[in-house]
Amino acid sequence: TFTTLGVGQTETRTITFTVPASNVTGTSTITTTTADPNLGNNTSTATMVVTDQAQLTISKVAGSSTVYAGVATTSFVIVVGNAGPSAAANVTVTDVLPAGANYVSHAASTGTVSVTGQTVTLAIASLGANATATLTVVVNFSNATSASVQVTNLASATTTTPAPTPTTPSSSVTVTIVPLADVVTTISLP
Repeated sequence: TFTTLGVGQTETRTITFTVPASNVTGTSTITTTTADPNLGNNTSTATMVVTDQAQLTISKVAGSSTVYAGVATTSFVIVVGNAGPSAAANVTVTDVLPAGANYVSHAASTGTVSVTGQTVTLAIASLGANATATLTVVVNFSNATSASVQVTNLASATTTTPAPTPTTPSSSVTVTIVPLADVVTTISLP
């Protein structure tokens, strides 16, 4: 309510509200007790376009930081999260296995997993705000050298939903592959 508005004078009102998940249209109408020669400009409408945003995070750990070549398996556990504020659409987690890693199996808490060569991919149609998904990849390693070798495994995550802070989150872990030799001795007696 305005008490008096002089000729050429303007008045601004600010309305604060929580932004909903969809577009918002607001309409403002003003009336006066004074005769108004142009009633056509007494209503104004504006639309605010609400754009989804999702900030992905990713972390990765190895089941063991040291692995004996050819004998034991280890797992890489990858957790992708969505800090929101909206659901993340078409989330893709890509885990490129390092040289020497041999894919054994996988498990995922949600989504569809595909394996092509050294690349393990998790596809999630939608990851809700403040939600996480886990991908576990089990591998064993080969090491043709006589010395220990360190390899780094990198995973990354993408979404088609824009992020408040545009980044491609990634996480890596380093594993030491220790060579293993099966030495056999025989003895012959006369």
